[in-house]
Amino acid sequence: MIKFNLNDKKQFSVVVLIKYIVCLMIIEFLILSFNFVVFINQNNKTVNTQMFSVGLNNSIKEDIIGNYRLEFTDDAQDYYIKVNCQTQVVIVYVADENGNYTIPVKKMICSTGDATPATGVFKISDKYEWRYLVGGVYGQYATRITGQILFHSVPYTKKDKSSLEYWEYDKLGQPASKGCVRLTVQDSKWIFDNCKKGTQVEFCYEDTNENKLISKKISDYDDELKGWDPTDPDENNPWREYIEQNKGENK
Repeated sequence: MIKFNLNDKKQFSVVVLIKYIVCLMIIEFLILSFNFVVFINQNNKTVNTQMFSVGLNNSIKEDIIGNYRLEFTDDAQDYYIKVNCQTQVVIVYVADENGNYTIPVKKMICSTGDATPATGVFKISDKYEWRYLVGGVYGQYATRITGQILFHSVPYTKKDKSSLEYWEYDKLGQPASKGCVRLTVQDSKWIFDNCKKGTQVEFCYEDTNENKLISKKISDYDDELKGWDPTDPDENNPWREYIEQNKGENK
């Protein structure tokens, strides 16, 4: 028969207990380490997402049909825009010393349509560098006014700056759109770049002849030229070279 000394039993129990406690501590440490790594990874993803979303001032997100929509972070309103559906002119105002928007700073020729609001005041929201439009065409520098009504360039047959519907460009200054407010690229880009979310847009129907503007017709030019908006600031725009070579000539 084997006999155990009482002291041996106590020592054995203490050793086992110590080992058990050490094992528990190791397991707990491993669990805590794992949770910490997961937390850091999730936090990094959140930070990266926030950095992408905020960007310098706005973020760009892609919607389900491939349009790029800017999310705004600044609700300041520096301008007031008035669309005259009678004269087919857009006028941009800044505030006077009393805070009323009475000082015109920019006039733009436009084309509205049957679905364009005749009256009402709205606030611009989403913006798109390219926007797919009703009729299977595309517009540059689109800014949403309300619902499906936007400021945008004259339509293109595809998302290509050389595919301008030049026959529609010639209609600027008269009703021609489905309901949006068509502008030259230069003007639609100005609104896109300068008018922030919340900028008010008022529609009216006033017969004021002094506000009427005349647009240059381009249908009679060569295909290379008329496929582009003459006002597009893109460095590849062939109008840039043409205008430089033909200074002082009228056509």
